[in-house]
Amino acid sequence: MKWTETRSLLREPLLHFFLIGAALFLLFGWRSNSVSLPGGQTGTPTAQIVVSRDALDQMNNLFAKTWQRPPTEEEQKKLVEDFVRNEIYYREAIAIGLDRDDEVLKRRLRQKMEFIYEDITSWVEPTDADLKAYRKKHREKYLTDPEISFRQVYINTNKRGTSAESDARQILAQITGGADPGSVGDRTLLEPEVLLSPLWDIRKQFGDEFSNSLLELRPGRWEGPIRSGFGLHVVFVRESVSGRLPDLNEAREMVKRDWAFERQKELKDAAYTKIKERYNVTVERPTAVIASAVATANTRATTQ
Repeated sequence: MKWTETRSLLREPLLHFFLIGAALFLLFGWRSNSVSLPGGQTGTPTAQIVVSRDALDQMNNLFAKTWQRPPTEEEQKKLVEDFVRNEIYYREAIAIGLDRDDEVLKRRLRQKMEFIYEDITSWVEPTDADLKAYRKKHREKYLTDPEISFRQVYINTNKRGTSAESDARQILAQITGGADPGSVGDRTLLEPEVLLSPLWDIRKQFGDEFSNSLLELRPGRWEGPIRSGFGLHVVFVRESVSGRLPDLNEAREMVKRDWAFERQKELKDAAYTKIKERYNVTVERPTAVIASAVATANTRATTQ
């Protein structure tokens, strides 16, 4: 089979369901070898707890990472005994039903099931066509910020009070009439001249209200006043560069990550929907709702 055909096959949702089903079958098949029985009996008469080489390696590595040395022979015996004790208590707890109605355990097992789906869906690699289609569909997400260069004259609203608006219009008239912008307006720590900068950077300095208004101004003329968190501003936009959709190679990693996240969610939801078809779900009416309805009916009957 050619690689292109193999890749195409790996992208089929039916194959994902098959792989998920096979993984669950193997998981449950393995668990059935040590099934727990009622009455304190665990597994079959030949049931065993195997402390595998991988389990030993994991114990030893964790110990070494914690204590910066390998465990002694006595310490390893204790590690193994603790592992066996955990496994025995786990099986006994399942046997007497301690796993039932345990919301913390349910959430943990749900996470494990979802991790299985995530591992399987991570095998799917998107093509360039997939990524380009996703980028186009979500273009607003990947547009670069507009870039703007401008000069501003500041009008202090706290200092000027109710006359600030009219003062700002007079200052605009003076500048358009030929006055030097540096000779009018009020003092401020804000930069009077802002070189070509992305809008996110301008937002950091002047705030959202000013930046949004700035987008509406036409380059090459003094306009305003527009408001910021500091006061009012008369503004001359020198240059305005619209945001653009970056080439795929520029945004590949971001697009690929977002595509994978959305694809993973779609497949997980589809797998859950498929599994849910095997269940009949009955939702009983909460007691509190019934009691409230009865109390309301009694109140109405009493008042009538």
